[in-house]
Amino acid sequence: MNEAAKKGANAGTGVRFPLVAKLIGIISLIVVVAMAAVTGIATWFFAEDSRMSAEVNNLALNRAVALQMESGITSMHTGALTLIDNLREGGGSAMQDDIAVSNYFARNPEVAWIGVPGEKTARNDSFLRSYQISPETVDAFLGSQTDVAERARAGEYLLTNASAALGVPSCALFAPCRDFGTDNYIVCVFSTASFQGMVQTDSAAAIMAVGFDGSLLVHPDFAYLKRGVDLSDDPVVERSLAATTTNMSFRHQAADGTESLVAFHKIPLGSVTVISSVPLEMVYVAAIDVARRNLIITAIVLLLSILAVWFFSKTVSQPVLRLVEAARRIEKGEFDIAMKPTSRDELGLLTRSFSEMGRGLAERERIKETFGKFVNKEVAEQALTGNLALGGVRKTATIFFSDIRSFTAISERLAPEAVVEFLNEYMTRMVACVEKTGGVVDKFIGDAIMAVWGAPASQGNAARDAFECLRSAIIMRRALVEFNKGRGSADKPVIRIGCGINTGPCLAGQIGSAQRMEYTVIGDAVNLASRIEALNKPFGTDILVSHHTYELLKEHLVVEPMPPIRVKGKVEPLKIYAVVNFRGVSGPTTLDEVRALLGIETPKFMADPEKEEVKYEILPK
Repeated sequence: MNEAAKKGANAGTGVRFPLVAKLIGIISLIVVVAMAAVTGIATWFFAEDSRMSAEVNNLALNRAVALQMESGITSMHTGALTLIDNLREGGGSAMQDDIAVSNYFARNPEVAWIGVPGEKTARNDSFLRSYQISPETVDAFLGSQTDVAERARAGEYLLTNASAALGVPSCALFAPCRDFGTDNYIVCVFSTASFQGMVQTDSAAAIMAVGFDGSLLVHPDFAYLKRGVDLSDDPVVERSLAATTTNMSFRHQAADGTESLVAFHKIPLGSVTVISSVPLEMVYVAAIDVARRNLIITAIVLLLSILAVWFFSKTVSQPVLRLVEAARRIEKGEFDIAMKPTSRDELGLLTRSFSEMGRGLAERERIKETFGKFVNKEVAEQALTGNLALGGVRKTATIFFSDIRSFTAISERLAPEAVVEFLNEYMTRMVACVEKTGGVVDKFIGDAIMAVWGAPASQGNAARDAFECLRSAIIMRRALVEFNKGRGSADKPVIRIGCGINTGPCLAGQIGSAQRMEYTVIGDAVNLASRIEALNKPFGTDILVSHHTYELLKEHLVVEPMPPIRVKGKVEPLKIYAVVNFRGVSGPTTLDEVRALLGIETPKFMADPEKEEVKYEILPK
């Protein structure tokens, strides 16, 4: 491509100064300026680079040691719980208990003692003999940890130093144990010799681990552990324990003026904090030595890098950082971003394109949000992606209908504005119950709500869909009780509803024409759910389910059977059930209690459901 063509291409894209031209200018300037650079600048930057590298390495080493300790503590804790479970399930057989204990300690020789007070205890006699520790010594140590034990019983995981009491590198883990409904705790006394090996590294970093109260747990020098040193007053330990983050690196200056790079990592299981520190003096000495040996090789390269970053960041880094910030805002849903390009190169073009993309996404999100208020979210997404087409598929779904009792009479007594206001408030509460349980509101039919579980998306199977539908109905019942609090006047009448639920095969999909369509479900199962809903009034109930739904959930529900009904178009009578509650859940236990809760009068005689379906009567002229 000739120069004229290049200029034409650049003019077409709006780029006046290509990055290639900038790079050529930067490199030329670097070559000229580098000749006058001084060795001291290079050494200073190299030293700072060494410091940052030391911080990164110290943090990485600290994290690696902490993860190894956490893995060991977790493994030991899990094994201890497994052993206790095996002892509980042994049926009280001493032989089986001895075998389980022997096998466990054979695989975990570093564990000295495991116990759940008042339940099970396991002791590693081989461990105690090898270190000449008497069982009484262990008992005396555990007896001195009553405060820690009570905190563990309350739910905390705490690791304490046992080295001072046992005379060997060891710790005790106190952890909650709440099996079988009891508030107890489990204690594991184990050797920390492997942890000692982890902190005895060849690196310049000094590593140790402290407990929740600042007591020393692991240290390269066992003499400190044996004395039971308390480091809670140490500024480094105090700052590490007080930090709210899991891990962090910071710079610390001691009272004598010496500085060090400190990193810590917190282990939740045991409330352990692993702390590592590197004297800053050692970091700088190493940096100066390396810089001296490689002065000729590194001085020019480092200087070029510094200058390149210095100049290039003015035209590249700042725009890129702005784009990164804009991308993060888009991730949070802030699509409407106004960004003005600060240059007329490729980055300026990218900035303009990014702003246009944000406006396009904002418009799409507004359309999706608005459209989603009229149809369910899945249908709205399909419409925006152009995947919406007429047709349907057979699905087994649970269909829900609800209706306000005596709505016509209520609406006649109220002004239209008041009817709309209370309907909106009522619908908002009910729809929230549907969406909370994974259902989809199919449509509103006046004061009635039709919802579906199992289409377009299922919870996994028909039984699960039916369960979530029943859960939604129970939540609606509670929401209605809250809604009716403070109501009962002429302008705020008490609202009662009836719910009908049926599970069965139906056709789900886009029904209508190519110009106007609606996602819905149709079929005999839908019609039956609607008919069941209408029977709440004559039966004096609020939630009725069909025999199909009941068969899926009979192990979970408390119901009372209703008289069988004969549905139009069906030969055999249909069994329906009034839902009282879920089994094992607080609330009503009988249908009479449900009626008392909702203020539903008990029918004096069972009305004829067929007559109840007659909605009007034609009078003679």
